[in-house]
Amino acid sequence: MGGGMELPWLQISGAVAGGVVGGFSGFIANTFHERRVRLRAKRNIACALIGEIGALSQHIEENYLSMLRADLQACGEAPSVVHHAFRGDRDYMPVFRALGSTVGYLPTPLPRDLVYWYTSLAAGLERARALHELSGQRDPEAVAFAVRLAKIQDAAFIDLLARSRKLLDSLDRI
Repeated sequence: MGGGMELPWLQISGAVAGGVVGGFSGFIANTFHERRVRLRAKRNIACALIGEIGALSQHIEENYLSMLRADLQACGEAPSVVHHAFRGDRDYMPVFRALGSTVGYLPTPLPRDLVYWYTSLAAGLERARALHELSGQRDPEAVAFAVRLAKIQDAAFIDLLARSRKLLDSLDRI
């Protein structure tokens, strides 16, 4: 009779062990899958932001800063500020606005640095709008203010471009 009692105990312990092992392997598989999904989301967010920051930085560097500097040189010769196409009256950050709620998936301090970069860009766009509005003024005080504002804008965008390079490097490592 002693041999008959061992068989149910082995079956029970095997069933329990199988359940534990099966549950544990399911937990590990689910955890692995969630981690891959989060990593894919981080990479997608980083990729989208790399594209937008890169494009904005290139536009600022190649188009806007060269025009701004030409205007600063021209102001010494003739008291006028030239019209700029980059005026701050459009939304130049649609990717960031669309991804804003998911930027927190990125590792620290990237979310903070991204918000700082885009806030600096927004401030630059406000100055661009003011410079555009001042472009039609002929008042010497308005022109003098525009020149001071243009110098601030030049320095701020140089800093923004330096920060964009660091951000792009950090995003590229994700």
